[in-house]
Amino acid sequence: MPWTFIRDRAGTMQRVDTMGEITIQKVTPDAPEELFAAMSQLDMLCFSDAGWSPQDFMDEAAMESGIVLAAYCGKELAGLLAGFTASDTGEILTVATTPKYRRKGIARKLMEVFFSYVPEGTESIALEVRQSNTAAAALYKSFGFEKVGVRRRFYREPVEDADIMVKRLV
Repeated sequence: MPWTFIRDRAGTMQRVDTMGEITIQKVTPDAPEELFAAMSQLDMLCFSDAGWSPQDFMDEAAMESGIVLAAYCGKELAGLLAGFTASDTGEILTVATTPKYRRKGIARKLMEVFFSYVPEGTESIALEVRQSNTAAAALYKSFGFEKVGVRRRFYREPVEDADIMVKRLV
């Protein structure tokens, strides 16, 4: 995996993954407000009113255990992922890709980079996926996630159940 290191606004070195023209960067809470707004717009585009607010992304990035990633094609936001780890578990909370960048491996690369930030000793990662989102479910299965349950009426617009998926790491 090709890694580049850049210095963020606070002067901290951040690992950035590059794949051709796509760059994936870990988002820190001191990122420009415009980035959090763009992430919120993308999440709402993909998940309607259930999408995250700019403050939600900022709060997750500020958490010590938060992992917020942004994928860029040039300077354009192409995708995002937000998740966290806590003790021996973790969760992927949202993954979204701009429609014109779908089916180009961006979500896969975001997942790979997410797992590179998961600390040793983490035993499992969980997520929910809309039952009709077969492409996302197939991606998660390719990473070793297995369906372990269902959350009834988890999604709105339209109302739909979510499959709960878990990947065991140990």
